[in-house]
Amino acid sequence: MAVEREKIYECEVKRRRVKVGGGYEPFWKVKPVADALVDNDTEFRCKDCFGEVKLLGRNGKAGSVPYVEHKSPADSEYCANGMLFKKATDGREPKPSQRPVE
Repeated sequence: MAVEREKIYECEVKRRRVKVGGGYEPFWKVKPVADALVDNDTEFRCKDCFGEVKLLGRNGKAGSVPYVEHKSPADSEYCANGMLFKKATDGREPKPSQRPVE
């Protein structure tokens, strides 16, 4: 029996922008995972709970699309985009990660 995987196709990536007074400041931008790979982004987090995610499917096999999944099952249980949250039947409410990526 195949294991069902969580597949999230949009995430936040860390970018830099020029500050008004000079220098750079970091900010998070929502992007499709495939676009983030093309742009060589390296830091990713969940766009809904801000938790850690791992990048999968980037090897580019024919017909595959890169995606991310939560590293922590606790994030998946309470993230609106998490597979475990979507499967839950106890009426839980989504909430941010207990360990958000800054």
